[in-house]
Order: sequence, then structure tokens, then C-alpha cells
Amino acid sequence: MAAEAVLVAAAAAGLHMVWPVWGAVTVVAVWAVLLAAPLAAPRAYGYRDPVDAERGRLEQSWRNVQRRAGAEAYRLVVVESDELNACAPFGRTVAVTSHSARSLPPWRLEAVLAHELGHLLGWRAVPAFVHAQVTLPSRALWRVLRWSWSPIGPMWKRAVAWHRPIGFVAVFLLAVLAAVVTVVVALPAAVAFAVAWAARLPGGRGEARADAAAVRLGFGAELVAAVEHRIENEPHGLPLPLVRRAQGLRRRLG
Repeated sequence: MAAEAVLVAAAAAGLHMVWPVWGAVTVVAVWAVLLAAPLAAPRAYGYRDPVDAERGRLEQSWRNVQRRAGAEAYRLVVVESDELNACAPFGRTVAVTSHSARSLPPWRLEAVLAHELGHLLGWRAVPAFVHAQVTLPSRALWRVLRWSWSPIGPMWKRAVAWHRPIGFVAVFLLAVLAAVVTVVVALPAAVAFAVAWAARLPGGRGEARADAAAVRLGFGAELVAAVEHRIENEPHGLPLPLVRRAQGLRRRLG
């Protein structure tokens, strides 16, 4: 924080010369928001601490992975998802999906955890962190849109059940409010989704680098088994990204 404060002070002083008063205020305000961001991180990223049903399985596997990687200062959280893996890093936070936490055998779970940790080892933490921050506005705006429209359906059902004018008036007012929020959020949401889509383009390289880290830690065979098991049990057709990932892992394993 001391190093950041020096950089922020220098940036504020420089911007103050170009934009008096407000330049420095803007830099300091942005820094303050970044410092406070971890307080809202669980809601923004949709992660949580492991529950009792997951904690026992995760703790031992996570200890084994950290010991082999020589990295012990990372926090492990769970993201509700049916996917094989999820990378939503914030600082020194590693995320694993609830599907992996609950269903994978211990050796495959360790391989997936090693992959997730691989996103944050060394210089890889920089692109992973930048990707998470770039895609954060799209997730936040999507939550705002869902929140604004979600009460309308239940309120309509209540209005029909009551069969009173007040219920339909409430539905109309909620719809107007949701429409206003949508109009206000539409432009920034479009920009955020476009940026988030562009940020996904180099995602394959990030996955390959994390896979390479897991292979170097000795979890390659278990990781490719987990990926291929996911491919075989995919209910919605052949997942080409996972197929390419399995092929890359096979090549790394020789």
C-alpha cells in the first residue's frame, strides 16, 4: 500500500497540473474504490467460502497442491457452477467450481486446483487479474438488469390473485422503473459486454498456461483425465474448447 500510495500521489500531482483539483480528486477516488473493492468481491464475483459438505474434501486436496507448488498464501473459494473449472481471481484468491468441489475424486480435484492455482503463479497473475477486472463491469451490469426486472413476474401473479387495481398499478410502476433502469444501463452494458467478449479471445492461451503449470507440478495425467471425463459426460454436444484443451495436455505429457 505504501508503494501504491507513492504512485497514486505522483499520478495525482501530474494530473493536477493538467486538470486542477479534479484531476487529483479523480485519481484518489479511483484508488479508494480499488482499496474497497475486496469488501464487495464475494457479491461481484459470485463466490463464497466452502460449506461443510465441501470443506473436508477441499482442505486436504488444497494442502497437497499448495505444498507441491510451494505457495501457501492463497485463499480458496467456491463458485456456484456446473463447469469443470472457474478462474475468478481477486488478489490472491483461487476459485474452484461447486461441481468440481463436490463430485471429483481427490486426485482429479487436486489436478483442477493445481490448474486454478496455475492462473496465479508468477507473472500469470497479471493477465488473470486484468481479465477478471475487465469482465467485472459486464457481470455487475447484468446483475443490475436482472434485479430491476425480477420483481415484475411475482408481482403480476399477486395482482392476478388479488384481482384488485392496486396490484396492476404496482406492476405497471415496477415495469416503468425497470424500463428506465434498462435505458440508463443499456449503453454502458453494451460497452461492458463488448469488452468482456473481447477479453475472452486470449482466454485459450491463459488456460493453456495454467494447464502447463499443473503439468509441471505433476498433475498432468490427473488433469487430462478430469477434462476427458467432462467431455464424455457433456450433455450438450461435443465441447470443442475442452477437446482442444485435452489434446494440448496430451501433447505436453508426450
